[in-house]
Amino acid sequence: MPTNKPPHAWYALRRTLPPWRFDELLEELKTQLPRYRVDELIVKIDTEEFFHGQPPIQWAKNYQKRLFRVREAMESLGVVYSLNPWITVGHCDRGRDSLSEVRGMQGMVGHDGTTCRVCACPIDPAWRSHTRQVWQIYAQTKPAVIWVEDDIRTFNHLPVRFGCFCPLHMKRFSQIIGQKVTREQLVNALLSPGRPHPWRKAWLDLQGELMIDTVAFLAGAVHEISPQTRMGLMSSGPRLHCMEGRQWRRFADALADGMPLLSRPPMGNYAESELRGFYYSHDSIKLTRHCMPPGTTEQTEVENAPFTAYSKSTAFTFLEMAISFAYSAHGVTLNLFDHCGTPMQADPSMGQMLGDRKAFLTGLAKVSQLEGKFRGVRLLHHDDASRAKQLESPPQYASLYEEGQEMMQALEAMGIPTTYDESNVTAACGQVLRAFGDREIRELLCGSLLLDAPAACVLAERGFARNIGLKRIAPPAPMDSLGAWAAEEITDAHFGGGPKTLVTTRLPHLGGDPPFSMLSPVSGARIVSRLVDPDMKAGPPAMIAFENSLGGRVVVHAWDITSVFGKAFLNPARQRQYQGAVRWLSRGSAAVLATGGGVYPLALRRDCGDKTLLGLFNLSLDPWPFAEFELTDARDVAQMQLLNTSGQWRASSSLKARKKGRHITIRCDASIPYDRPMFVCIRWK
Repeated sequence: MPTNKPPHAWYALRRTLPPWRFDELLEELKTQLPRYRVDELIVKIDTEEFFHGQPPIQWAKNYQKRLFRVREAMESLGVVYSLNPWITVGHCDRGRDSLSEVRGMQGMVGHDGTTCRVCACPIDPAWRSHTRQVWQIYAQTKPAVIWVEDDIRTFNHLPVRFGCFCPLHMKRFSQIIGQKVTREQLVNALLSPGRPHPWRKAWLDLQGELMIDTVAFLAGAVHEISPQTRMGLMSSGPRLHCMEGRQWRRFADALADGMPLLSRPPMGNYAESELRGFYYSHDSIKLTRHCMPPGTTEQTEVENAPFTAYSKSTAFTFLEMAISFAYSAHGVTLNLFDHCGTPMQADPSMGQMLGDRKAFLTGLAKVSQLEGKFRGVRLLHHDDASRAKQLESPPQYASLYEEGQEMMQALEAMGIPTTYDESNVTAACGQVLRAFGDREIRELLCGSLLLDAPAACVLAERGFARNIGLKRIAPPAPMDSLGAWAAEEITDAHFGGGPKTLVTTRLPHLGGDPPFSMLSPVSGARIVSRLVDPDMKAGPPAMIAFENSLGGRVVVHAWDITSVFGKAFLNPARQRQYQGAVRWLSRGSAAVLATGGGVYPLALRRDCGDKTLLGLFNLSLDPWPFAEFELTDARDVAQMQLLNTSGQWRASSSLKARKKGRHITIRCDASIPYDRPMFVCIRWK
């Protein structure tokens, strides 16, 4: 739990101490935590492989004695003591059966009728009575924070994927509707194709209210015993929580219960994968922050599963931590060691990395945690996305999620940083605009909008076709059904194009048959690109740019970005096309664009008063020989410094700035390998 001391890289280690090896592991913590430079210990309770289902009351009482010993040991080290019960409602059954321990418990029931025997319905009185007793046993140890796991949701409770449709929930819903409704009737209504059935909103509203009541119950149980304990929330990503109707601000306020709240956004990448997985990680921080109340303390989830070097290298783990602090998190929660009782020093490399990298991360945090905001193209999120979304046939429950990740990753991979704050350019894809009212859409149309085909279809359907430069737009259809089209030719030089500047239509990979919308532009719309056939004969427009009567600018790309995004979509010509689109949309005032000697950048600009932080993570294995940032700012550069490996900000001959009007180019002529991200601090005159 970060304190009010000067900003630094706060380490919170999440650690399981099994009863049958407790003494040895506690002694190891006393020895190693100072060497790892850990600030906070979060004890994970009844965890993973060795969990008992809903924790037995007597087990919790017995373990409480050990927790008092942990708290005493941490106080002697100057390390903060916190707790993380592994289950709240429950993640999964894994062969356990809690029905004998929690008499009369109602298990969660999935949309297909599957019933859990450990994962409980969150409004079940038996579960609440049992959980109150267990959590109050934990609260008696006076932890600084008690973390609520991300099982506090109504999806992905194995063996149930989507729920809860138990008799308790169905009774509540039937009372709201005014008639008896069966699970089958409700599921059919929720997933009906086309315009959403009225029951979907009613169901999501009910789920949202019941989960607000559930977290209020948890916080109340803790604060009845330990009023000073703060509550922390692990979440699963706002786009997924749309499927359960989460009302973020009210949910967060209920859990906080009058105290400052902590948030643990998921970073994903639990095992080492492509470096490009970090696009998700950084976006999760920004999007979750966008949904949480101001003043929330953020400690990201950096996790290595299944907890050996075979799963994740120290280099990959460091990058995840660096992304956390680069994007202004207050700390990281480190779930790096197994839950089977293996000593941490069985693999000393992870702890060594934590100690060695602390200075660098603290130097980064001293700038990134200054009050400020990220700059870039604005992305959209709406809590009501699942309420408004129209499903296709055959419908899938998972399709209720909110689109947006692919648009984010496409922009970021092309050196176009994104934000959820106000910006002079907004990008929208999929059906997210269905959740916005007409007044909100008109406000967007008065600014600058980048749209994919489904988003443009939504606006045309709502009567705004002329405002986005179209007479008509056809729904996306498989490319092969539209003719023999070979490539997209980018023809407009202001968008990086020219004769025979071609990008494949075989998206998202070379064997793809991607969805494409036939556009009928209005007079005055600018054709940026078009399809061509195998003989280079010009076909329908693929991207148009249009200035509407409201004074706004719109770019429409005829692809369904959610379906077509992939390696074949990305291309140097595509990067020039999209960066050109952002320049045009912003009227030459793009907040930040990044280019350089490589591909797959993750770049950032954060303005903090008289300072600006620029950063670039190279998410490819080839080093970048240089990087350039194109900024718009009326101020003059007074000083530039690079962050060195020792965590110090120093002037460098590799940094150069040139300014023409409000346009500034910052160039760094230094190698940027994947494992050494580059950060520049600009001080303005």
